[in-house]
Amino acid sequence: MFRIGICDDESIICSEIENIILNYSKSISEKIEVDVFYSGEELYEFLKSDNCVDMIFLDIELNKLNGVELGRIIRNELKNENIQIVYISSKENYAMELFDVRPLNFLIKPIDKLKVIEMINKAMELLNKLDVYFKYKQGHNFCKKEIKDILYFESDNRQVKMVTTTDEITFYGNLSEIHSQLELHKFFFIHKSYLVNYYHVAEFYYDKLILTNSHVLPISQSKRTEVRKLQLKHEGDEI
Repeated sequence: MFRIGICDDESIICSEIENIILNYSKSISEKIEVDVFYSGEELYEFLKSDNCVDMIFLDIELNKLNGVELGRIIRNELKNENIQIVYISSKENYAMELFDVRPLNFLIKPIDKLKVIEMINKAMELLNKLDVYFKYKQGHNFCKKEIKDILYFESDNRQVKMVTTTDEITFYGNLSEIHSQLELHKFFFIHKSYLVNYYHVAEFYYDKLILTNSHVLPISQSKRTEVRKLQLKHEGDEI
């Protein structure tokens, strides 16, 4: 189980983040439990009483005990380096103040759903709790495959072919549903019939991709601009 704390004195923000987390929890195998706090003092008392969370979405501009001070208490007084802290704020000018708290990241309000999910995945990855398997049903059997070994999915009506580094597996499924599970692992559509793992793309071209197994896949005309944008975004993330 993965446990997340949300600490913000705005109940609307707490509810928004909580809903994002709980909805995301339904789509992955890891159960996520959420604790909500409306003041820094409340969260401090919770942690001081030997309760623990894996991750905190922590507002900076809290009354009395603010997020920066609480972060320092977590690191220095409670001696906890494991809790992944994601600060949230409506302002951007806190970089130096947050340096010694060693936060995972910093999010600006209004809250971006995909950013919240991205941070959860990153925290799970750092704490070795991220599910690294794609699960599927083949006949009456429930199966799983390591996500890093999947090159792409190809659909033909209701049948899906999963091409991996070692084999090809066919099962009944829906590419859109598979995409919803794997989007944050950098799987993207290049065609209505092809869902590709970015990490297995060896070469990008205007109208095709060449994968690490030398397979050549077409990029449909309607997807070319979108694929180019995704390529630039992912390459930027890796710099």
